[in-house]
Amino acid sequence: MHIVFTDKIDRSFVKILEKSGHSCKVFTAPPEDNSYRFLEAAEVLVVRSRRVTGPMLDSASNLGLIVRAGAGTDNIDVQAASEKGIYVCNVPGKNAAAVAELTMGLLLAVDRSIPAATADLREGRWDKAEYSRANGLKGRSMAIVGLGEIGFEVAQRATAFGIQVRALDRTERSADAVKRIAALDIHMCASLKELLEDAEIVSLHLPLTDRTRNTVDGRFLQYLPEGAILLNTARGGLIDQKALLEAMDRKGIRVGLDVYVDEPSASSADWRTSFTSHPNFVGTHHIGASTAQAQDAIAGGVVDAIEAYASGRLINCVNLVDRPLGACAITVRHRDEVGVLAAVLACLRGAGINVQQMQNEIFSGASPTAAVATIRASMTPSTQTLEDLRQLESVLRVDIVERV
Repeated sequence: MHIVFTDKIDRSFVKILEKSGHSCKVFTAPPEDNSYRFLEAAEVLVVRSRRVTGPMLDSASNLGLIVRAGAGTDNIDVQAASEKGIYVCNVPGKNAAAVAELTMGLLLAVDRSIPAATADLREGRWDKAEYSRANGLKGRSMAIVGLGEIGFEVAQRATAFGIQVRALDRTERSADAVKRIAALDIHMCASLKELLEDAEIVSLHLPLTDRTRNTVDGRFLQYLPEGAILLNTARGGLIDQKALLEAMDRKGIRVGLDVYVDEPSASSADWRTSFTSHPNFVGTHHIGASTAQAQDAIAGGVVDAIEAYASGRLINCVNLVDRPLGACAITVRHRDEVGVLAAVLACLRGAGINVQQMQNEIFSGASPTAAVATIRASMTPSTQTLEDLRQLESVLRVDIVERV
């Protein structure tokens, strides 16, 4: 396959893919003519920070897979990719430790006023009285908003500091997540108000979606106690910046931010955020995942995603429907022979039935053996259509196993 990278990747990982027979090209800067011709032959596109837009995809007629070298996919027009039948996969969890480390670094920097103290020392000022006012962390309460892999890594480190961690309760957590919650003694809260009203520290670890955009709004900030610390190492769009600035003035909210709504897409730029001049602000340059350890882990995850795709599998695909579709599920047991499934699909098509999801599994044993196709259909077949299916050559049995 022809693989295009738009961000720097360690050459050793490129060599792994080339050794497997893939052709790899790395474009770390936009083309001078601003065109997307470099995508014309691409079958796989790997991006980290570069934006992937609909017009870009219009130029990528051979593209079948986009891999985001990281967890968030908000820099990719996922809807445009879905409309063109292009898979979008991410590499979640690989940067969790790095982001959690920066989160704790920002927390310490805010509590101990480390940036301001360093700046004074550089200017030749010694002011022990000014910088001896930290609250300290032991025994404080931290609300983690978004208890995924990064949230758990933050919880683990916060607990080691003696911080009491809480999160919002959800009914659909996995058994592993429930065990981790118990092991870390995380207090689960029934409502956002309960989560925030006594939280001295709040740390955001949500993906940016239409639903989570501006999660931190006036109502959210109203629940926080005065002087609380808000940390964001997730996405800038989670915060209503105007509301937060007002809360920083009115309630003394202190913030540690690594991400911003209007941050530059380039790696370097002349830029000021509206928080820059505020005394309650400590910030970094969207570097949460930017450690050598994290980048190596992410690069390894990218290789795994590409190799899986090359073998007909998908890892961490974000734009496939993850729930059963259709009006019913039909099972067709059949001989594992050429043309059987084609005849089944033709029969359903003739009845005006759309196949929305399908899986075909082969039974073990000496060849030839049997197989079973599970088909989720847009409508329930009539009695006549079911009979037509059963009469097809090499079809052994047809059942409707689920009606929606």
